[in-house]
Amino acid sequence: MVLIVDDIPEDRKPIAKLLRSRGYEVATATNAFEAMAIAKKSDPDLILLDVMIPPMDGLTFLMLLRDSSIGHQTPVIVITGLDDANTLSRAQALRVKEILIKNSFSVPELLESVEKHVRRPEPPEPRATQSLPAS
Repeated sequence: MVLIVDDIPEDRKPIAKLLRSRGYEVATATNAFEAMAIAKKSDPDLILLDVMIPPMDGLTFLMLLRDSSIGHQTPVIVITGLDDANTLSRAQALRVKEILIKNSFSVPELLESVEKHVRRPEPPEPRATQSLPAS
């Protein structure tokens, strides 16, 4: 499941629709508290995270998520309108996989990033087959 965290419907809804059309299960959150509740309940395979979300910013949310047992290894792609050095440095320190700047990335770039970083379950181990005795 991909969790999209963005308080602006015009940014969140098209991405959710796009990913659903590509077969991804998607959950959305409009703030850090909703996002944390969903993350704890569902353990997402990937989080697409805006920095400017209420009531705490996305990077503070990510810091709390990284400190929790469920979010320590969750891949995160930051999607933000902020491209200042401080924001980018904080995001990198929190081990984000990528930073996409709003209004600067294309749909194919977004899809490529999602596919590259979404956590996929390990394939099941092949079962040993019994051979039938020869008749």
